[in-house]
Amino acid sequence: MKGKWMRIRTTIAAVALPLAVLVGCGGGAGASTGQPAAGQPGGNAQTQAAGQQAPGRKLSSIPVQAVTVHVGPLKTSNDTAGTVVPATLSSVASQVAGVVSSVPRLVGDWVKAGATIVQLDDSQLKLAVQNAQSNLAIARINFEIAQDNANQDNPKLQLQVQSAQSALASAQKNYDSQKALLDIGGIPAAQLDTANSQLQQAQANLEAARTALDQNKKSDTQTLAQLKLSIDQAQNALQIAQLNLQYAAIKAPFAGQISAVNVTPGMYVGLSTPVFILVSAEREINFNVPPSDASTLPVGATVQFNSLGKDYPARISQAPSAPINGVVPMVALLARSAALQYGTVGTVSYSLSLATGALIPIAALQVNEDKNYVFAIVNGKATTRPITILSETGTTAAVSGIEEGVQVVLNPPPGLLPGSAVQTVSLNGAAIAPAATGSTP
Repeated sequence: MKGKWMRIRTTIAAVALPLAVLVGCGGGAGASTGQPAAGQPGGNAQTQAAGQQAPGRKLSSIPVQAVTVHVGPLKTSNDTAGTVVPATLSSVASQVAGVVSSVPRLVGDWVKAGATIVQLDDSQLKLAVQNAQSNLAIARINFEIAQDNANQDNPKLQLQVQSAQSALASAQKNYDSQKALLDIGGIPAAQLDTANSQLQQAQANLEAARTALDQNKKSDTQTLAQLKLSIDQAQNALQIAQLNLQYAAIKAPFAGQISAVNVTPGMYVGLSTPVFILVSAEREINFNVPPSDASTLPVGATVQFNSLGKDYPARISQAPSAPINGVVPMVALLARSAALQYGTVGTVSYSLSLATGALIPIAALQVNEDKNYVFAIVNGKATTRPITILSETGTTAAVSGIEEGVQVVLNPPPGLLPGSAVQTVSLNGAAIAPAATGSTP
């Protein structure tokens, strides 16, 4: 910092003249001898300090220039090259294969979102839609037939189960009666065996009837489920056919300008073939900044784009990314009113906040043994205030150690020491209002 802030104290002619007159009128011990004043290189330690009144002599004020300190951010501006590009550029591809029947729009046309740019022959696609509609109708009919059959078969099988249950109950009663007669010797054993056989047959018939009913219910449920899936598949096929028919008209995905058309009528295009390029009406600026500047340009920050001597405001629309080849790519969106051609090259200007502190001119900074300070004016006298330099531009520095509203001396003249009485002067050397009273260190 010593080499940076060592300065040769110079005084403009308008200030030097009143100072020379004051010194020549008996300012101090070195006034008549030409020796340096105390505190200056080669000065005599016994020399009377400025601002101290010699016996019998009237105290004289040293004329100085001063500036009032303001606290705030220290900003600087940087420039970089920028190029106007579309905010959105889309190469629109076909979503279905076919032969181009017409190209209703031309390169350079401004179109709305949904406007047809390229039309494919859709005769086969229309037939596909009709076939899909027929298949869906057939699937629905099959489902209704199966549902009707299930509604008719199940009641019959339920009646068979009820009949078998009645037969089983009758066989059970007959067996019980024959067994009672056998116990009293009223019938032979062979007759009971016959009743038992009839009972077992009735039980078998009931089980068979129940099995048939269960199998029919399961069969109906599975069949109906399969037919329901067939309906769903037919509906999906119809939707696909309808979408393919819609895709025959290749449309603009957003409002913008057609910048290229890659097909002509009669040309066959396959699936995913690029057919035209569309750019948006919104324009943005692509530019690069050093990594140290990128962090000060968040989304929404304002920059200025200058082209042919005219400024256009733009706002950062993309967060800074990682550096590429030592710079950070940035994107700023122009206002819709900015009528700039795509590809326009200009200058992007943006402000950086270096630090926040007391803002003072570089000309007020002083250094002594690697310590920075300024001369502040307090009660009409010069006093030193140590400061810490936070950042600087070519003409201004942001410092700490001094508060808002204090006056500091610009280009302190030779012989100015702590305690010296001072009088602020204008640039032409004329005295102005007395120096404002500042706070003490």
